[in-house]
Amino acid sequence: MSFLAIVDRILPFLKKDKQQGKVCPNGHVMHPSWDTCPYCLEMQQAMMAGGGGVSAIPMPSAGQGTAMLNVQEIGGEKGRGSQDKSREVCGWMVALNGQHKGEDFRLRVGKNVLGTAADCDIVLTDKKISRKHATVRYEGGEFQIADLDSSNGTFVNDEKVQKHDLIDNDIVKLGDIEFEFKCRAMREKRE
Repeated sequence: MSFLAIVDRILPFLKKDKQQGKVCPNGHVMHPSWDTCPYCLEMQQAMMAGGGGVSAIPMPSAGQGTAMLNVQEIGGEKGRGSQDKSREVCGWMVALNGQHKGEDFRLRVGKNVLGTAADCDIVLTDKKISRKHATVRYEGGEFQIADLDSSNGTFVNDEKVQKHDLIDNDIVKLGDIEFEFKCRAMREKRE
């Protein structure tokens, strides 16, 4: 199926829903300034790299909200934020509440920037989260979270922190979103 045929199939499902704001075809709430969904783009790139071609892009269902399709960015470098996919996954942060509830955000070796800016490694949508809110760094077998002078602070286990060493099952709060920090290496180290 050609790309234009896919676009023709998608167009009837695209609509503007003023109450929900901007939503991608898969239901992810997007910042008004984004042209593409950072969550869906990673999946599209994986499908294209795996030989699935353009026809592997999932079709939206009726009534799933607004979507914008930017043809130039479908094969681009960015995925879920701007994470370097060559870096090994070393941990996760699982959202416990809010619009990201149930989503897991992969942490990679080195520095991971969290915030609302499109160029963050992990892009979050919450009005109380700063553009560049915090970093989670994994080096030498240790995880550390650091606040980047955010407006509303970074909390670990209900304590406001500037820098804090993370351990498995810590509860991290950015804005109104709480995350459970998960790390297999630290669980294995304790056992």
